[in-house]
Amino acid sequence: MVFRRSVLVGCVAIVGLNSACTPPATTQATPRVNVALAVGCPTGGGPAVPPAQITADGRMSSLRAPTNYRPGVAYPLLVSLHPFTVGPGGWEAISLLGQAASGRGYWTLIPEGSPPGPRWAVPGGLDYGVDDIGWVDDLLHETANTVCVAGDRVFAAGYSAGAAMAVGLSCELPWRFRAVMAVAGSNLTLTCPTSGPTTALIMHGTADPIAPPTGQAIEFLPPLGIGVTDVVSSFAARNGCVGGPTTSAASSSVTVSRYSCAGHATEFWSVLGGGHTWPGSPVNLDFVNGPTDQSISATTTALDYFDAS
Repeated sequence: MVFRRSVLVGCVAIVGLNSACTPPATTQATPRVNVALAVGCPTGGGPAVPPAQITADGRMSSLRAPTNYRPGVAYPLLVSLHPFTVGPGGWEAISLLGQAASGRGYWTLIPEGSPPGPRWAVPGGLDYGVDDIGWVDDLLHETANTVCVAGDRVFAAGYSAGAAMAVGLSCELPWRFRAVMAVAGSNLTLTCPTSGPTTALIMHGTADPIAPPTGQAIEFLPPLGIGVTDVVSSFAARNGCVGGPTTSAASSSVTVSRYSCAGHATEFWSVLGGGHTWPGSPVNLDFVNGPTDQSISATTTALDYFDAS
C-alpha cells in the first residue's frame, strides 16, 4: 500500500455530517499501479453462502450480497461511501443504498473510513499516515478473490465526505471504476485534470450550507476555493467532452446537465434549494443541513446511472 498526502475530510462536523479543510483546487494524482481485478469467479465457482464481511490490510468492510445471488454468477460491485462521523450503519439508514443495490443484483461494499471520525483521507493536504484510497483498492481485490465479480462493472457512490472519496477514487484509480456518483461533497477534495477518464454523475444542492456550490476562500472553512462547476468541468475535460451541456428537468426542482463525451459520460444534477443532503432520504436532517429534496431519489438515480453505464 502506498502512503500519501491526504486531506482530513471532516474539519468541521455538523450532526455527524462533514465539511473539509481543502487546499487549492487542483493536484497531481498519487501514482498508482494498475493491477487488474480478478474477473469472474474464484476457483470452485464462489462460495455457496456469500460472506457478510471482507477484510483487507487488517480493516473490515461489510459486504451485502445480491438478493438473487447464485454461486458461479459474476455480479457488478458497488462501493457505498459514508459521510464524516456517520459509520456504515447510519449511512445505510440515510441512503438505503446497499439494500437497493442488492435488490438490483449488485455486490455492495459498505466500508468504514479511518479514525478519527470515521472519515476519508482524500487527495491533497497534510499527511495523516493513512491511505484510504489504497485500502479501498485492496478491499476490491480481496472481494474479487472471494466472490464472483464482474470486474469491468465496479462503481462508487458517496455523500458528503463519501462524495469527496468517490471523486478521489476516480482521480487515483480511474481504470478501476466504470462510473462514480458524488452527492453534496464533490468539491470537498481536489480536481485532477491530468487523470484518466471516469464516467461521473455530480449532484449538488444550490442551498448547501456545508459545502457551498460556489466554494469559498476563508481559511479553515469548507471547501477552500473549489466550486462544483470546477469539479464538473474537470470531469468533462478528463472525459473528452465537447462543447457545452444539454439541459433537461428531472423534476420541477432538479436540472440535469449532460455533456457530449466520447465513451465516458459526465452529468451534473443541480438541486434547486437543496441543502447538504441525500435527495429522497427518509432521514430528516433539514434543521441543520438544509432542505432534503424529495422530488427525486439519489439512490434510484445512482443505480439507474450505473445500470446504464
